Parts: sequence; C-alpha cells; structure tokens
Amino acid sequence: MSNKQAGSASLELLWQRISLWRSPVLVAAVVFQLLVLMSIVAGHYSDIARGQSVMLQVVPVDPRDMFRGDYVILSYEFSREVPPETPTYYVPQLGREIFIPLVPAADGRHYRSGGARWDRPLSGLFLKGWTTDSGQHEFGIGQFFVQEGQGHMYESAARRSQLTAEVSIDPEGKAILRKLIIDN
Repeated sequence: MSNKQAGSASLELLWQRISLWRSPVLVAAVVFQLLVLMSIVAGHYSDIARGQSVMLQVVPVDPRDMFRGDYVILSYEFSREVPPETPTYYVPQLGREIFIPLVPAADGRHYRSGGARWDRPLSGLFLKGWTTDSGQHEFGIGQFFVQEGQGHMYESAARRSQLTAEVSIDPEGKAILRKLIIDN
C-alpha cells in the first residue's frame, strides 16, 4: 500500500469515527447554546422578580437618533447629583460608582433621591450607577424603546412633568426599567 493510499484510508477511518459522534455532539452543542440563552433571560427576569418596584419622576431630554428606532431618552432629578462632600473643582471620573439612596417623595407615589453618595448605603433602597466623563450618572434606566410613532408623546409628557418610570431595583442597587406611565 502506498503512502497516498494509507493516508486516504486513515482519513476515511477518521471520517467514519467522526460520523458516529457527529449527531450526539451536534445535539449537545445545540442544547448547550439553548441553556446559555435561557440562563441570560432567566437572570434578567429574576432581577425583575426579586427587585422592589418604585416610581421615579422623569425629567425631559431632547436628543433623538433616527438609526436606533423609536425610543425615549430619560433623565432623572438625580442624574447629575453629586455627594455633598465632593469638592467644587471635582472632575468626573469615568466609571466611578455612585449610589443614590431612595426615599418616598411628598406625593406618596414617587421616590426621590435621599442624597448622592460615593459609598454603598448599609441599608435601605438605593440605585447603583456609574459616572460618565460629562458628569452625568448612568443607572441603566436612561432609555426606553417604544412603539413606532409614540416617542414624541412620551417626550412631550416628560416636558410637562407628567412622565413616570416604573423601575425594579434589586438588593444590590441594579435597576431595570419596567415601563413608562403618562400621568394625567
């Protein structure tokens, strides 16, 4: 048997062995991918389920992006708040953690900031966010996708101070925006 025939025979034998395992390996790969996707979705919904639901008053913001679909940019009274001990010459540090303790507002429906702080509160309900280089704080609740053509309605309600965000907050301060409510 020549080297060419021996190489061809060993290649054919290898292919036969792979063919025997191909179906179970393919099934295992598909099942693994499905499990990964399901764990991502389940993690998101467990954050919503175990979080406390609060209402936050939304303040207006104007920018729009026609390439990302119809969505509303949201801002909150605490989006630029800095802790009182912060020096006046403070230069925002990108990615620095900031915490906003939440307390019930006077209307009994909404929550408001109890004063921004750099250290995590020991107890109570709070939001955990990060500073941006512009001095704004990100909490993961800054935009909300809406049905096509509905964005202006929500932005108009925010300008009239009639837009409320229902937010679920887990014990670690992670927030998930559940829905927007137009107040009448």
